[in-house]
Amino acid sequence: MSWGILLGGGRSSRMGSDKLELDREGRSVATWAVAALTAVADKVVFVSPERPGLDSGALLYALEDPPFGGPVAGLVAGLELVPVDVGDVYVLAGDLAWPDAVVRRLARAPLGPDGVALVDAEGWTQYLAARYRTAALRQKLAELEGERDVSVRRALHGLRLATVPVPDAVVGDLDTPEQAADLGFTTPDAHK
Repeated sequence: MSWGILLGGGRSSRMGSDKLELDREGRSVATWAVAALTAVADKVVFVSPERPGLDSGALLYALEDPPFGGPVAGLVAGLELVPVDVGDVYVLAGDLAWPDAVVRRLARAPLGPDGVALVDAEGWTQYLAARYRTAALRQKLAELEGERDVSVRRALHGLRLATVPVPDAVVGDLDTPEQAADLGFTTPDAHK
């Protein structure tokens, strides 16, 4: 049994608007990501305020504490809803441009002792494009002893992950209007 955690609690300050509402082919970034995860996971915890139009029996919502507390706080909040008997959990940043490509690679990859993560062309482990053994992720986050205002890299460093090298385009994210436009995304109001 697999679950997914989709992290979508950021402020989108560099984008200037909610990047999870950016549109490509009539579907929002959030819709693309939820669809990618529900293809491989029994349930998906979306760490975000509820979003109209994403109705799915497989979708649950969580909010990080504190609000806008960052991805580690989001991971903690999402993992709280994942039952302890779930074997593995996909973890995706909500602003990935190609979540379906990320999930396909993670689904095919063998897990290491603690999971598997994609690695970009520069050799950086993409901890928010990964599939973790749930118990290992839970243990690693428990070691933070309530400290949540740390980088994901610092929080999850030391997990024994298999890695899958991918082109940068696969793990590209949407941080600025220029990146969004280059990848074929538009703001929802651009269609009005």
